[in-house]
Amino acid sequence: MIGRICESFVDRFLDLTVFFARVALLVSVVTAQTGVLIPSSTSDVPDPSVLSLDKMTVDIEIEDQHATVRVLQIFENHTSSTLEGKYLFALPTAASVADFAVWDGVQRVPGVMMEKRRANRIYEEIKAQAIDPGLLQQDDEHGGSSAFSAKVFPITPYGTKRLEMEYTEVLPVEDLRSVFTFPLRPSYGESQSVRDLQIRLRISNTHLFALTSSKEYPFKTVRSSANEYVGEFKGSNVTLVSDLSLSYELKIDTAKLAFLAHRSDQSISAYDLKDPRSAEKSRDGFFRAEAIFPRAGNIGPAPPLNLLLMFDTSLSMYGDKLRRSVEGIEHLVGSLREQDRFNLILFDDTVRVLADAPVRGSPGNREKALAFVRRSALGGGTNLRAALASAAAESSKFGKGGSPRVIIISDANPTTETVNLPSISSAFDSSKARFFAFGIGSDTNVPLLRDVARKTNGYYTQVRETQDISVELDLFLKRVVSPAIENLSFSSSDDSNLYEIYATNDTAASGSSYGFVGRYKRPGTQKVRLNATVSSIATELSKLAALPDRETANAFIARIWAKARINALIDVMNVSGEREDLISEIISLSEKYKIVTPYTAFIAAPRALLRPRLIQPGDPVIRVRTDKAISEVFAVLPYGETLPLRYVDSEDVWQTRFLAPVWMQDGTYFCRLILKDKNGNVYEEKKSFVIDSKSPKIRLILPKTTLRAGETVKLKVLADKDTNRLTARIYGSQAAHLRWASEEKANVGELRIPSDLTPGRYVITVTAEDFAHNQTIEEYEVSVTRGAR
Repeated sequence: MIGRICESFVDRFLDLTVFFARVALLVSVVTAQTGVLIPSSTSDVPDPSVLSLDKMTVDIEIEDQHATVRVLQIFENHTSSTLEGKYLFALPTAASVADFAVWDGVQRVPGVMMEKRRANRIYEEIKAQAIDPGLLQQDDEHGGSSAFSAKVFPITPYGTKRLEMEYTEVLPVEDLRSVFTFPLRPSYGESQSVRDLQIRLRISNTHLFALTSSKEYPFKTVRSSANEYVGEFKGSNVTLVSDLSLSYELKIDTAKLAFLAHRSDQSISAYDLKDPRSAEKSRDGFFRAEAIFPRAGNIGPAPPLNLLLMFDTSLSMYGDKLRRSVEGIEHLVGSLREQDRFNLILFDDTVRVLADAPVRGSPGNREKALAFVRRSALGGGTNLRAALASAAAESSKFGKGGSPRVIIISDANPTTETVNLPSISSAFDSSKARFFAFGIGSDTNVPLLRDVARKTNGYYTQVRETQDISVELDLFLKRVVSPAIENLSFSSSDDSNLYEIYATNDTAASGSSYGFVGRYKRPGTQKVRLNATVSSIATELSKLAALPDRETANAFIARIWAKARINALIDVMNVSGEREDLISEIISLSEKYKIVTPYTAFIAAPRALLRPRLIQPGDPVIRVRTDKAISEVFAVLPYGETLPLRYVDSEDVWQTRFLAPVWMQDGTYFCRLILKDKNGNVYEEKKSFVIDSKSPKIRLILPKTTLRAGETVKLKVLADKDTNRLTARIYGSQAAHLRWASEEKANVGELRIPSDLTPGRYVITVTAEDFAHNQTIEEYEVSVTRGAR
């Protein structure tokens, strides 16, 4: 049925809007790609004869719903020209970038987060020096807030370009299932191929779970237990025609409240230094409280439903969006029962309604609804204000028999009448209907759909237009019919100790998760509570929570909190307009927690080109402690710039920041400090600083190259004297930290080879970082044999 509907719908569309279809297709092929490197200096589209994907490695780790994904891609230049590339990567819709790096030959150049305008300016300056920079930023033109583009230069003739990206994502729980999707298929245009593809997966959970593996990329099980799964996929010359998608189901019988905390010294971002008041280290901790509610008990057949379906037929729904939308509407209409009542609205720049009043879900009425869709054609813009106003009016016609549920399938991008989000959202302000949104496409208008769903106690989810949505559709429909959990709130025995608390979910229902993240001031123990109304019964989940003085584990909680805080600030500006103070806070949080936002970008280049080195190790500021009589301090830098220093009362120091010019070579430099006291007397002093952009050299000394699974290997590493941190790891192991041993005249440490490691060829990866944060990564190949029994 779905194929017939899609074919009829698309044919009808092509007959009536041939010109618009060609334009839309052309634009999409040029702009909407996923995980490809476009030779932007010669073309606007991917060209595997110029740049092809040679190798791709994806490491996925999902721990208690928190996913960390590390991606390595190596592209090969098949031409005799030096190229500039544009790397496009579409993340899952709820993910956020955590790290980005490019490689200059054998040297890894990690990304630094900074303001977007400044990052773009520095990128152009560095590119002119023929040094190897990369720039990663949100790319609204190519798919909204989940799409990212990276400028990469130079890509040497017949050479390779190695790119790394890391992102994190919190997976929601619906019907006790979580779905993980990794984008591999481009949104439009031809799929790319990869010569060598490796995907490694590890899932661990406090609760028992059962995994449904990917059909397109079947994993070979490395090990499996009730609480953990480890698997891998390897392929050669793979055409990426499908996204990677997998799901797992949690085994939970009763609602439980989980609590985690993290507390360590917080770093100060460069942006914080613009305001000395914000340049104060905070040791306030972070916490995360999350409940997972069981499925509703067996209470007999579900009562009759009142459903109003909304289907977007505007031009923006062309291509894969149309296919996913038709799949969705067929699934929803096909799920109707005889006792249910429904109606159907089609909308673009006009609004059409199937029937004057709700009709029963009989086979005949269901077929009429699908025929109504088939007879329609894509065209025009999107009058979302009129569509939602019509939905609010039509939902009132259901009368008694339970609150009507309005279900919309759309990208929800308004183009006609008004694009003002508060005005559009207000259509449901007085409606008694619950709003459920199934967003199609990475450019979905998330703020609008979330806002309407949240205030009507409905639900919102989003899928990429390229992914298999069968599981998401099933979970979405179960959410529509599941009893809502209402009046959710978080409190504690000492609310004054907790602050800046944000919900990590919009709404909850039976079988779903709901949580909060926040900050705490003082360590100790206190009772935390999550209150809710479940099936009209007031319910309280409580736990005696430990708020540690120091806890370096669970560092991901800080990023979850920062992302929630940033989202809250952006939501405020989506409604009331941009504000300088909120933008400043977003930039500060972005730099501190490495979260790409509309106002920031990652730039990867040798660090000495981005900021000064070692005035204090790794700190891009000049800091001076003076007598109390000093009232003004200025720094005269060796290239002539004079900067005022500002006094930071909490630390009793004067400080300023500066950016070293790209032409400054590595070495020791001096700046003059001009100090003026309250009586007008002037003093002069000198202060030295070091610029260091060279990564440390390292060499691993292995006693043998054939190792046994389960054994502990003593490692020796020779490294430059300015090396500050050395680690080594092999696949599946914890990182081993190496430290200087005078008697060995080397850095030594012990690496445990996992006892369940499958025999074969592996690499030991040694990572070195110096005081200036320059980094070197070397790989050493070893053989692993079966361990002793």
